[in-house]
Amino acid sequence: MSPELLDPDQFESSDGRPTRESDCYALGMVIYEVLSGKVPFAQLREFIVMRKVLEGERPSMPEGAEGTWFTDELWATLNLCWETRPEIRPSIEAVLERLSQVSGTWVPPSPRAEEDLEEDDSDWDLTTEINL
Repeated sequence: MSPELLDPDQFESSDGRPTRESDCYALGMVIYEVLSGKVPFAQLREFIVMRKVLEGERPSMPEGAEGTWFTDELWATLNLCWETRPEIRPSIEAVLERLSQVSGTWVPPSPRAEEDLEEDDSDWDLTTEINL
């Protein structure tokens, strides 16, 4: 949720209703979640996330396999979507145009890149044996 929806008084918003600018903020978070496979700030409790968002903190750029899709250009676009001041955020149309440009320059990682990733011991699949 965008900062101005969390604390309308701080941002001189009279009613705290969603706006195109708050939709832009949300779009940036959805893009982050879809491409990284992780909910922003998932490890934190809701009230801590709210405080961090109001203080201007945003998710960090994913690394490793989760960061495969995040180019510098895409990251810059997401940061514009997450701008603290709503009036500085781009329009949805501008974001979509930028995403179109960014996707045209994205180069997928080599198939070998996945083989080089270390396995996470906490991951398991249906073939994992469960001893009761």
